[in-house]
Amino acid sequence: MVDNVTLKDLCEFNKLGELINPNFSKVYKLNEILELNYNYIWGYFLNNKLVAFLHITKSYESVDIINIVVDDKVRRKGIATILLNYLYNYFNDVKEIFLEVNENNKIAINFYKKNNFYEINCRRNYYGDDSAIIMKRDV
Repeated sequence: MVDNVTLKDLCEFNKLGELINPNFSKVYKLNEILELNYNYIWGYFLNNKLVAFLHITKSYESVDIINIVVDDKVRRKGIATILLNYLYNYFNDVKEIFLEVNENNKIAINFYKKNNFYEINCRRNYYGDDSAIIMKRDV
């Protein structure tokens, strides 16, 4: 089930975030994120436990995907696609969606391409020696 992530989900949110960044809880402070009216965090809950989330920012007619994280135990079950579909259906005024992904994260790149994102640019050495691929989806 998809629902808003709230402060009661803080521990699970940080634990999931550490799957993508060991310093996640220092970089992304849930209470601060939730205070900003252009941030949205939707979670996927199984048995009332947060097992995945999608964090986006919205500005006018565009959305930036900040993070999409799925617990290793429930990957490859379509949860990330469910979260993306929730995003597509939530806003009726969005014209484009952007994200960036590490050039070496081939699984994520293939997932985004499967969901109609395409590469538009590259930020060289954005992740240390690795570059960031900028992707876009027209809605």
